[in-house]
Amino acid sequence: MIIRKANFSLLLFLFMIGNFLLFAIAIHSSSLEVFFFHWAVLLASVMVILFLSPKWSYIVISALTVLYGFLLCYFSYLQTVFNQMQLISLFISYVLSVVPLLFIRHSFLSMDIRMKELLAETVALRKYMDSDGLMLTKQEFYERSKITLRGMNRRNETGFLLKVSVLSNGVTQKAWQGLVQNVIEETIRSDFDFFMSEGASFIIFLQNTNEEGVIKFQNRLLSNLRLQMNMIQPPIHFRDYAIVDFDEVYQMLLEEKSNV
Repeated sequence: MIIRKANFSLLLFLFMIGNFLLFAIAIHSSSLEVFFFHWAVLLASVMVILFLSPKWSYIVISALTVLYGFLLCYFSYLQTVFNQMQLISLFISYVLSVVPLLFIRHSFLSMDIRMKELLAETVALRKYMDSDGLMLTKQEFYERSKITLRGMNRRNETGFLLKVSVLSNGVTQKAWQGLVQNVIEETIRSDFDFFMSEGASFIIFLQNTNEEGVIKFQNRLLSNLRLQMNMIQPPIHFRDYAIVDFDEVYQMLLEEKSNV
């Protein structure tokens, strides 16, 4: 239960009325015994609200409210210095003081729980984001692929896994891998596609595309590589597979040798 701003203001207003009513009764009364008892019950109620769980505080406060009403009726029966109207006002003051506190505290508890849930969701979703243009780990790639495929299946979309293998060996291999990674980051559709590294290769998830789209992506990647290096045929090799059974295709790509 989360209280809206208007309801929160109303609860504070009721709380102020309850305390104002108690103050007014105190001014017009010459006895403090019942007031001390009232404040003791009020303090006990506040402790219950602060330290018990929502379920138990509702139960205990409800029981205290009924019991306090009966005690005020007993005081009225004894015909103390408090007249009947003052005792009724004390009970109304108690209700107007305790009930708003009960709802406000439980609202803050609900907000705290909701904030923790949202924080946990945010932490869980961060690993699926590639906002910095960095490639994913194997686990992140696999889990994000599974989530993406659920949406694609609902929309009857097709996708491909494209493996880009670096054919260079020796000291130049790492340099080529870094260059290919940067070019892949510039070429993929950041809102749809993502990739991971596997040895000297990269596996790219191409969402909502067909064979023609895969060829266009490969041509764009080659064009961007040629802009970086003055070379007609960069040392890379492409292998693409339509995603029918993701686990089967994914495992097959992992088991393939990087160099062709």
